[in-house]
Amino acid sequence: MDFLSLDLLLSERDRIVRDVARSFARTHIAPVIEEHAEKAEFPHHLLPKIGALGFSGGVLKGYGCPGLSALQTGLYAMEFAKESADLGTFILLQIITMTPILKCGSEEQKQKYLSSMAKLEKIGCFCLTEPEAGSDATSLKTTATKVEGGWLLDGEKRWIGNGTFADVAVVWARDSKTGKINGFIVEPKTIKEPQWSTTTIKNKVGFRAVQNAHIYMKQCFVSDAQRLPLAEDFATGPGACLHFTRLLAGFIAVGVAWGAGEKCLAYAKTRKQFGKPLAKLQIIQERLVKVTANLQSMFLMCYRGALLYDENKLSFGQVGMIKSYNTLRGREVVAMCRELVGGNGLLGLSGVGRAFTDMEEN
Repeated sequence: MDFLSLDLLLSERDRIVRDVARSFARTHIAPVIEEHAEKAEFPHHLLPKIGALGFSGGVLKGYGCPGLSALQTGLYAMEFAKESADLGTFILLQIITMTPILKCGSEEQKQKYLSSMAKLEKIGCFCLTEPEAGSDATSLKTTATKVEGGWLLDGEKRWIGNGTFADVAVVWARDSKTGKINGFIVEPKTIKEPQWSTTTIKNKVGFRAVQNAHIYMKQCFVSDAQRLPLAEDFATGPGACLHFTRLLAGFIAVGVAWGAGEKCLAYAKTRKQFGKPLAKLQIIQERLVKVTANLQSMFLMCYRGALLYDENKLSFGQVGMIKSYNTLRGREVVAMCRELVGGNGLLGLSGVGRAFTDMEEN
């Protein structure tokens, strides 16, 4: 559905990254994701193969990270999202957990965690949102109280992707003395209940394979060595880590919408009604034109944002606009695609129905 020859905007290296990700998604993700989404299970068996691609960590550089461009990282996530928004989101979750360790961590912390996370030997989760602090994340209530040799974390986190099986958790908590937000690296699998416990959020209509957790912390001890030393408040902590992931969310929206568009077009070419393929009907063609136009504009928004990011010129306002625009246009695309495939669009196996619900959560 590359109607404007967008491929011509890509460098040879960009195409290599895209084609490797596309081939992997079609070969390994597409055949299994429907079953895992139906059962609300994450496809853990794919992680060693994804790690072997060498793309995990995306734009992050050094310490075993690949140092891809913003565009290449976006293409990687976009191609995964064409087949599965869950796996596209997994890419984002790993990057957003590694980012504060790289930006705010000590040399020892970077050496200890980043290389193994880039290989997907260790999986991360970014613990920011809470039951009463979603979009208003600066109002988080989890506290960190200084004690001899470390800190005690108390509070709850909610909607934490990978939270039920992560090896490394970056937890944001408010210093009970100063009131400022600090960051801490927690290794959940080394901590027993009730200091750290999780429950899986169930009955989601979208992102069903993503394991979102509700996390409970009760007097959870972390040593001084696990505090992120350069995260002194919200701006230097979580605020500094969300910039690129907003752009990446825009790319994932492109992928989910593009995947739905491709499946819808294939369906319209083969599904016959009134003695001809649906694609021969003008009313269907009109909707397919709208779908295609939206996809071109969505990709171009991300393409420009990626170039600005690599030049260190992408503002928070610009990346916010890109994410907002793409999720809005993406919802239009998947809604039209679901309508075009008729009743079959209500079936998960069509891929379009899954894209429709996943876009609501992007």
